[in-house]
Amino acid sequence: MLQLQQALLGCLPLLLSLTSAAPAAAIVESRQAAAAQVVRISSIENVAVRPNGQILATNMNSANLYAVDPVAKTSKTAISVSGASGLSGIAEYAPDVFAVIGGKGIYKVDFTGSAPKSSLIKTITEANNLNGLATFDNSTLLVADAGKGSVYKFDVNTGAYSVAITDPTMAPSGGIPFGIDGIKYRDGVVWYTNIFKNSFHKVAVDPATAKPTGAVTTLWTNLMGDDLCFGPNGKIYVATNSKNSLVEVDPAVGKPTSVGSVTGSTSCAFGRTATDSNVAYVGAGQGVFAITIKV
Repeated sequence: MLQLQQALLGCLPLLLSLTSAAPAAAIVESRQAAAAQVVRISSIENVAVRPNGQILATNMNSANLYAVDPVAKTSKTAISVSGASGLSGIAEYAPDVFAVIGGKGIYKVDFTGSAPKSSLIKTITEANNLNGLATFDNSTLLVADAGKGSVYKFDVNTGAYSVAITDPTMAPSGGIPFGIDGIKYRDGVVWYTNIFKNSFHKVAVDPATAKPTGAVTTLWTNLMGDDLCFGPNGKIYVATNSKNSLVEVDPAVGKPTSVGSVTGSTSCAFGRTATDSNVAYVGAGQGVFAITIKV
């Protein structure tokens, strides 16, 4: 997450330097590709891609959900989410229907009509700092609370929610009120980062309840990870924020390889058209960038 809290911005460089001293557990290889700027928008927090290829981008300081045309390299406000002051995690849970986090609220943004519409699904009143968002199935989300170090299972139809996962690896680090950040789910496994612990983890969960069915596996503890995405090649991609890169991870091995340099990378999502399915779109401090992944 790029905009952690206004109160932390002044001391962020110090915090990052302190957390960089974590024990080494991953050696980052490099297979760099050139990153091309698609559009310039300040402080992009998260990105998603619509079925038509349009990129959606959030900013924690704005209720505007931005739409980016990766071909024309233009951007506009797709919709201003009423009731939110800033937006963070975003996930598609039905065709062209997205959930987006705005403060403690989970909002629905529907692009299936002639004009996009937004509505509040539910406010998680006891939440501390909601950030990461993942689709669990077509009616359920996993919502990461960075302040509490836990994950909510959230029903998009009823607004019902409950804590599904809590683990020390998700907890904030020391006095820094941010723990679990990026989160994704696939094939019975939840993958997540802890931004200030410089760590990346996975845990197997029950496909019905999202409750853990085994112990957490830690893949590394020495590389900052923000949000993440799945690639069409079966690999996982992690934006490294202050480490200014996008890394590729083979789920079977867990070893990160840098595939592109992007200053302040926060998030990623792959293209969904025939011409860009191998392109990772990376949200960052200065906009949205494109990295063509060599398979």
